[in-house]
Amino acid sequence: MISAKKFPRKPAPSRCASALSERLKAGDVVLVDDLKLASPKTKDFVGLMSTLDLTGTTLIVAAADKNLTLASRNIENVTLATSDSLNTYDILRPDKLLFTKSAFEKVEARLTKE
Repeated sequence: MISAKKFPRKPAPSRCASALSERLKAGDVVLVDDLKLASPKTKDFVGLMSTLDLTGTTLIVAAADKNLTLASRNIENVTLATSDSLNTYDILRPDKLLFTKSAFEKVEARLTKE
């Protein structure tokens, strides 16, 4: 009996990295130095979003922050994620992606390691 020899396949590029790269090329990614709120008020968060001119669905990737979580939870088109939990679906679904600088560096390090 003849058995087929299996050759190792080239690893496919990370789908998450490809998706993020496409979103960067399209200009859908916004980078900020830091994203801190003094208080967990939705009004303050809405003001921040309008200052950054973010409309439509938005994914915010930042370190876990209690005030940011509490202030954004009542807003329908906003989702929070951490750099560790980010996946391809999270990158492709929203209209805009808002990253803090440190979160973007962590995502970039994670994706280049894959």
